[in-house]
Amino acid sequence: MRTSFLALTLALGALLGLACGRSPPPPAPPTAVRIATVGRAGTTADARFSAEIQPATRVDLAFKVGGYVESIAKVKDVDGRPRLIQEGDAVREGMELAALRKTDYSQKLTEARAALSQARAAEEQARINFERTTKLVAAEVSTPAQLDAARTQKDSAVGASAVAQARVDEARTALEDTQLRSPLSGVVLKRTVEVGVLAAPGTVAFSVAETRSVRVVFGVPDTLLPSVRLGAPQAVITQAFPGQRFEGRISRIAPSADPKSRVFAVEVSIPNEDQRLKPGMVAALSLRDGGSARLQPELLVPLSSIVRAPGKPDGFAVFVFQQQDGESRVRAREVELGEYLGNVIPVRKGLEAGERIVVTGASLLSDGEAVEVIP
Repeated sequence: MRTSFLALTLALGALLGLACGRSPPPPAPPTAVRIATVGRAGTTADARFSAEIQPATRVDLAFKVGGYVESIAKVKDVDGRPRLIQEGDAVREGMELAALRKTDYSQKLTEARAALSQARAAEEQARINFERTTKLVAAEVSTPAQLDAARTQKDSAVGASAVAQARVDEARTALEDTQLRSPLSGVVLKRTVEVGVLAAPGTVAFSVAETRSVRVVFGVPDTLLPSVRLGAPQAVITQAFPGQRFEGRISRIAPSADPKSRVFAVEVSIPNEDQRLKPGMVAALSLRDGGSARLQPELLVPLSSIVRAPGKPDGFAVFVFQQQDGESRVRAREVELGEYLGNVIPVRKGLEAGERIVVTGASLLSDGEAVEVIP
């Protein structure tokens, strides 16, 4: 009995010795995150936008009929020699820009005119027969049935003449459609045909634009849209002409937002009589105060800071950075969001300006977790 007690004592002592000799596992290192201070969006007076200059009117000119391109309009080059018209050249309203080979269409017009002559001759003969039959019936030489037949023949000949005339008009129109004319005075933006190319009906050969007035197009988020008014004056600047301001007026506001960018297209019409502003130039502008001072700027946070709210699959949250007793920790806070604006999104409820939130590493965190802030 005494031996068994001694053996049990020794076994317990060995176990205690092993337990005392094992060190506890080291704590997990804090998660590395980046933080940023929540700020409000600037007012519309500070809102700057990049924009694209577009022509007031642009027309894509296509051939209505098909055929081989026989000629393209020519202009004088810088050395005085004639050359084919190209991008950037000026055109006049009604100017012929290109023409298809007319042989086929001229032949069809000739055939249609010959058929019209035959139809008119048949119509004249039917009219004479009807008048003769009318007289014979009055003299009781011919029967009324013969008069009815003559009348039917005359009416049929009249209809045939009308059909033949329509075919002549159709052939004449097709011949005229072999010529492509500019509907406006402006400049050539694009030429896509060459002499000898077979152009199918509907082939776009030229793009011309009227540039005595241009449109400056830019996108505005819904938060700034209430301050944009039709007819309001708006200045535009370009890098091509530093220090110069081009004055215009807001001429169009899109009724709906673009489904991808979620911004509303706004156009500013600017006179361009000196042709200095070219289509495709990049412009910049700042919206004027308008009534924007009445708008409360919204809090904007990066999309990378948004996570699902804990316990609420349909909610959203951010991790707010806090320091307590020398420790850096984060707390999940539910927020109400607006419509996203590119890489940022407005926060309508749940945050205050000046608070610090996690912007990198938020998806790796949990509520109350210790963190290490990295630059």
